[in-house]
Amino acid sequence: MTPVDAATAALTPVDVFLAEQGRMTAVERFARHHDDTQLLPGDRYYRDLIPLSVPGPGQQYGFEVDLDACTGCKACVIACHTLNGLDEGESFRSAGMHHGTAVLVTQQTITTACHHCVDPACLSGCPTRAYEKNALTGIVLHDEKLCLGCGYCTWMCPYEVPRFNEARGVVRKCDMCHDRLSAGEAPACVSACPNGAISVRVVDTQQLRIEAAEPNSAILPTAPPSGLTTPATRYLTAWEVPADITAADYRIVRPGHGHRPLVAMLVLTQIAVGVSAVGAFGALRGSRPAAITALVLALAGMIASVAHLGQPQRLWRCMAGLRTSWLSREVAALGAFTTLTALNAIKPSARLALVTAAVGGVAVACSGMLYVVTGRPWWKARLTLTRFAFTVVVGGLAGGLALGAPGALGWVLGLVTLAGCWTALAAVRRWGRVTDLTHLRRSAMLLTGPLRSLSLLRVGLGVGGGVIGSALMVAGVGPAPVIGWLVLATVGVAEVADRLLFFRAAAWTAMPGVLD
Repeated sequence: MTPVDAATAALTPVDVFLAEQGRMTAVERFARHHDDTQLLPGDRYYRDLIPLSVPGPGQQYGFEVDLDACTGCKACVIACHTLNGLDEGESFRSAGMHHGTAVLVTQQTITTACHHCVDPACLSGCPTRAYEKNALTGIVLHDEKLCLGCGYCTWMCPYEVPRFNEARGVVRKCDMCHDRLSAGEAPACVSACPNGAISVRVVDTQQLRIEAAEPNSAILPTAPPSGLTTPATRYLTAWEVPADITAADYRIVRPGHGHRPLVAMLVLTQIAVGVSAVGAFGALRGSRPAAITALVLALAGMIASVAHLGQPQRLWRCMAGLRTSWLSREVAALGAFTTLTALNAIKPSARLALVTAAVGGVAVACSGMLYVVTGRPWWKARLTLTRFAFTVVVGGLAGGLALGAPGALGWVLGLVTLAGCWTALAAVRRWGRVTDLTHLRRSAMLLTGPLRSLSLLRVGLGVGGGVIGSALMVAGVGPAPVIGWLVLATVGVAEVADRLLFFRAAAWTAMPGVLD
């Protein structure tokens, strides 16, 4: 065997196919088929894997997947990884599976990537404006040089398409191989599929919006509602979809990431707002100790949040998305609150204390909306804003007791803590009784299963600090300042546990799980 023959034999079918695709554009392949008289009458025979023209007004590119042709071979995953030069274990496309047993046992493999949505949530949520939706093609692009590494887009995207690359400290995602498309070549995944299951089509954006607005619309069973972002991907099949078909990993419920730097930031800044509010009224009105305590807590929280960023040196860019991103608004509001708190600590003023507390309330609301707009049921407005407000109230009351406020505040702290713990426990029991595997039931399963110890710790510390500690303060048992600071510390740790649960119990079903 000659060296040339040996080299050719070492090539895989995917290598040969990709080499062929690299030598011809879509137009050239069409011309070859035409010259060889391989085209038969009928429009369907003139379809290629990519459009032969760019989208017109009101149109954009979108992936089209023939589910009946997908075998789950992962050639698309490997090609995406290789041709894009991605890091080890990284790919912008994945393969998942659906199961169904309603009539016959059904198994369907599914390939999925970025859906290049008509209204991309990743773009609107990015604080540094690192995302761009190409005006001509509709492809959603991400600029790594502008990325802060905050990972907020990974929550904003209901399909969890953007992935955080820890080694690089930035988020990365599929760009539909736009450079290849612009040269008339198919994306890597499209070229590599041996069955032609993946193609790129020109889609009508208004029609997509109409379809996404329909009740219970989703591009696949168990996928997120299409109305959240209006995805441009279409999945086609000639078979009737079984009524009970679900993703293969649909019933697997795992705790999420704890995001400890964010936990510290949220708890510390919210307690700081509470202390600032208490310091604006009553016996502590306009007091310097309350302002200094709030300032220390706020600064500690904001410093802790930097540890969450993959590229902290780009922090200065976080205000670029102020018009659309709640993260930018949160940073602006917390910055204003901290500045006013510092001024109040330098020169205490009852009027300035009121303004500072009001700005702090706006900052807490921005923190809450940052999660509400992601569409996760566990983070919906009623639950999230109530949760954050509870931390402000109990943290402020505990801080007031530690700073020498009247012991009567202990009664209020005890009642608020009892009401909060009882409401939370009742909600978990209610969600756990739901027969359908909803997202809230998934959260309840986590709280009573893998996260049970943390849930009990949160309730125990809350009752211990907010109820028992307050009762000791009211009864005058022991030195009031010491007990007051112990109450604040205990309540603070309880809220840290609660914020860990806030992140770790946020169960969510995106696209069908990745095949092993």
